[in-house]
Amino acid sequence: MRFTPKYTKADVQVTQDECVYNGFFKMHKKTLRHRKFNGEWSDYMTREMMVRSDAVCVLLYDPNTDQVLLIEQFRPCLPRSESPWLLELVAGMVEEGESDEQVARRESKEEAGVTIDRLEYMFKFVPSPGGLVEYLRMYAGEFDANKVDVTQTQGLDEEHEDIRLHLMSADEAIGLLDHDIENASTIMGLQWLALNKQRLRDKWLG
Repeated sequence: MRFTPKYTKADVQVTQDECVYNGFFKMHKKTLRHRKFNGEWSDYMTREMMVRSDAVCVLLYDPNTDQVLLIEQFRPCLPRSESPWLLELVAGMVEEGESDEQVARRESKEEAGVTIDRLEYMFKFVPSPGGLVEYLRMYAGEFDANKVDVTQTQGLDEEHEDIRLHLMSADEAIGLLDHDIENASTIMGLQWLALNKQRLRDKWLG
C-alpha cells in the first residue's frame, strides 16, 4: 500500500519568499496559502524556515563480523542533555554536483577513516517538517571492521571535527536505543538494522 497525498505543490501559493539570514543555515520567511481539505483556500500566513542542503547518513555495518561502527562528536546547543557529545552515524551535507554515493564515501573516510564497499539505500525523511527544509537520505554502508583503529581520532581540522570511534556488535548498538541514542537519524538507522539485518547479511554475504 502506498500513501498518495490529496494535494501537490500546485495547491500552494507563495506570494513572498525573503531570505532573512544567510550563514551556515539560511532562514527564509515566506507568505503563503494552501488548499484546505474542503477544497477552499486557507488564509494567507507567514512561516519562517531554516534552509540547507540535503544530507546523507551512513550506518557502517560489517556483515562478516556483525559489527557496527558509530562515531562520537561534539554538538553545540544541547542545553537539556547531560553531555553535548553524541553517538551518531556518519553524515554529511550534499555539495553541488555530488551524488549520494560520493557523499557517503567521502564522509565515511573523513569521519570514520573507513572505505565503503557496498551501499544499501534505507529511506529518506524530513527531520523537522515545517521548520527545516532538508531531506536526510539514509544508507547502510559495508566496511571491514578488521581495518578499524579505534585508538585514532578522526575528522577534519578545518571543519573543527574531533571524532572518536566506537566499534561494537550490532546487538550492542541496537541495545543503545534503550537509553543512549538521542538523535533521530541514528535512532532510525539502528531501528532499520534491527528489522533488516538478516536480509542485509544474506544479500551482502551471498
